[in-house]
Amino acid sequence: MAAEESEHTQLIHRWLAGEVVNNHVGIKVVGGPSNGRTKIVQLSPDGTPPAQFRTSGGRAGPDHHLYEAVRSTDAPAGWIYSHIGIAPTPTN
Repeated sequence: MAAEESEHTQLIHRWLAGEVVNNHVGIKVVGGPSNGRTKIVQLSPDGTPPAQFRTSGGRAGPDHHLYEAVRSTDAPAGWIYSHIGIAPTPTN
């Protein structure tokens, strides 16, 4: 493997640092089973990230965990995704 980082790897590092590139940015996830991870999202035309997302499986187990976008002056991207709880289990 080359000593220099590939363009793709450099792009990922820029997103993780909170830089908006090609209308995408990395937003830190706070709380819940995904705490400490970064979610790379596409911003809307007004510069806001998707309002919510959910995770399931893996370390989270069978439950679906919900996260919402929250403005944060401490985060490089200006936003974080905060854990808001477990989604209700659908009943059929």
